[in-house]
Amino acid sequence: MPTPIETISRYFAAIRRKDGEDWCACFAADGIAHDPADAPARQGRAAHRQFFEGVAGLFDDLDFRAGAAFVCGNQAAVHFTARCAAKNGNVAEVAGIDVFVFDADGLIASLHGYWDPTPLFVAAGAASGAT
Repeated sequence: MPTPIETISRYFAAIRRKDGEDWCACFAADGIAHDPADAPARQGRAAHRQFFEGVAGLFDDLDFRAGAAFVCGNQAAVHFTARCAAKNGNVAEVAGIDVFVFDADGLIASLHGYWDPTPLFVAAGAASGAT
């Protein structure tokens, strides 16, 4: 069973590689994500895969990096930064905090992302996002 830090590392590495299958495998089968936190919930790997493919398809490079991670039992808050190059050549930088809850298998049971992805979608020319 992976530790929270191992799952967090895998999650961000999969984003950087644009590996949707590995990214989705970080979630429990019925894992829920509110990303950003005020967005409607996505639940289940099929919904996460659709979201990931929509976003990843807009970018040549998704350089998301985990910074400080604060773990408390089966929960963690992680500061992240990102510098992303859109397929149209535009670049955007963002930062935020992801709050994870992990299940007994060390997978993401829930995720709330506290950040504003608007700069990424504006850079990519997709004003409404890829949800």
